[in-house]
Amino acid sequence: MSPSDVHLAQAFLAARGGTAAPHVLSALQVALARAWDAARSPWPEVEQDALRFVAHLARLLPGDTAEPGLEKLHLSDLYLARAAADGVPAALAAFEKHLLPEVGLAVARLRLPAPGLDEVRQSLRQRMLLGSADVPARLAAYPGTGPLGGWVRAAALWLALDWQRQHASTPPPEEGDLSMLVSPGDDPELLYLKTTYRAEFGASFSAALGALAPRQRNFLRLKYLDGLSIDQLGALYGVHRSTAARWVVGAQEELLARTRQLLAERLNLSRSQLDSVLRLISSQLDINLSRLLRSRLD
Repeated sequence: MSPSDVHLAQAFLAARGGTAAPHVLSALQVALARAWDAARSPWPEVEQDALRFVAHLARLLPGDTAEPGLEKLHLSDLYLARAAADGVPAALAAFEKHLLPEVGLAVARLRLPAPGLDEVRQSLRQRMLLGSADVPARLAAYPGTGPLGGWVRAAALWLALDWQRQHASTPPPEEGDLSMLVSPGDDPELLYLKTTYRAEFGASFSAALGALAPRQRNFLRLKYLDGLSIDQLGALYGVHRSTAARWVVGAQEELLARTRQLLAERLNLSRSQLDSVLRLISSQLDINLSRLLRSRLD
């Protein structure tokens, strides 16, 4: 490698929106070149672009500094996951051969019927490898902090449990009325508002969620249902983490603003009462939005 060859380092830093001194670039280039060789060596039949791969690493790793922390990553798993997310045929074949059997191992204790197991496998293929118009192939969000097989098993188990929930003989209780927001420490006025108007709260939230753009709903789904970090969202969509953060915050703010507007139209509440309820929903968003979304999104 020529001392002036720092193309990998430049691609890495560009993906993070930063720059570095020449001596830092040289050291980073060496580290990334080693990482590139280690990542692709187990998969000689799988080809992908080196610049694209190191940019992907940059978006996955937390923070904005030049220090990459590459030694903490499962690089060969990341290499395969990124290539499969990009639709490289050899990578797709390797995923089918080496990773898809993890589905059966992950859900064995659930004793799903054969149709259910087939449906889970197909759902996993769809999410991991194909994606949709609004959500890229989920493998692009694999963080590389643990083995890819374990990440696939966790996704398969989540899908299997969801399949069981949908096919239960008795439907689960409705979770979309915000009744879970009631807590023993509530002041009397807030407790009255939540218990008296919980149906209206749920209906307003549902309508506000449905009025969001599909991409905004997907941002919330990926963060609150699938548990993706901001760095993983950035890697999934191929953008800097600050952009991914703005997308999520924008979706949250619009959801709360629409909910507030609809509540104001439906209920005869004072401004202070309405603000109290919205502050509550906002403060507990991380805890409760996943349950609310699960009851409202298909």
